[in-house]
Amino acid sequence: MERNIFKDIREKNGMSQEEMAARLFVTRQAVSRWENGDTMPNIDTLKRISTEFGVPANELLGLENAAFCQSCGMDLKAPEDFGSSKDGGIHAEYCKYCMQKGSFTSERTIDEMVETNLKFLDEYNAEKGLDFTPEQARVELRKYLATLKRWKNG
Repeated sequence: MERNIFKDIREKNGMSQEEMAARLFVTRQAVSRWENGDTMPNIDTLKRISTEFGVPANELLGLENAAFCQSCGMDLKAPEDFGSSKDGGIHAEYCKYCMQKGSFTSERTIDEMVETNLKFLDEYNAEKGLDFTPEQARVELRKYLATLKRWKNG
């Protein structure tokens, strides 16, 4: 039987479905449907679960590794970082800046994406403990982005 993250969270915290439902402001039936794999919580509820129970978004979405946007490379750490699919649910492959309602937010080239990402170079260097110059980052970004789903065939 496949592991269910929502049931695991509930049981780890010693809660009944009713107690978990009350804590998340949903119905017991909603919790039951998540645990049975019939539905997934909406984005607001995923945020609440992530915050309330300290569970990373990628784990809630069943992603084994840390998630990152397949367009810009942004780390997808929290439910609100993810883009949205056509039906309004979470799009697990793209960030909110690149994908909304199942469509890319802008038509751009890989080189334009490189230049967009360079605007965040100081923040990236600080977060990762690196010291890339803009010239070095431009080269590395171009190589890295070319491995992502959006740019792989282009």
